[in-house]
Amino acid sequence: MIKRFAFLAAALVAAPLSAGVATQKYDWNPVNGIQEVHVESDHVVVSSLEFDMGDRLKPLKASSAKAVARVDNNGFLAYEVGVAIVVFDADGNVVAAGSGGSKVGYLSKGERDTFAIRFPYVYRGLENAKTFLVTLETRDKGGSKSRSPKPTSVP
Repeated sequence: MIKRFAFLAAALVAAPLSAGVATQKYDWNPVNGIQEVHVESDHVVVSSLEFDMGDRLKPLKASSAKAVARVDNNGFLAYEVGVAIVVFDADGNVVAAGSGGSKVGYLSKGERDTFAIRFPYVYRGLENAKTFLVTLETRDKGGSKSRSPKPTSVP
């Protein structure tokens, strides 16, 4: 019984991780709404953000504020991609937050795409932005299916 657990533990440790994450902090400095960034995980790169301060939508009282992220897959695998942005004022208060991801499930190798990160409800202090965090999360298309050990029957 102990050998079985040791084998399972060794197999799980030996299996390469199929997900990555990277976070970078930037000073708020968009020029004509565009700010160059470089956040990279698994050869997938968020290279620019185009901020749109948006308008208030009535009667929902939500916002159309968003950032459009440009993401390049410079690797050799297809990846599911997620991006989160959190914007802070000078006192460290969150003034906007949102997330988005690849539109069609994954970003193929060598492909570039853009997608919107919306700030529908946490946006009211966006004009006071001083810094922001960008988090990029990647997972190869095969995910855990291709990386997990195959089940074996135990007598």
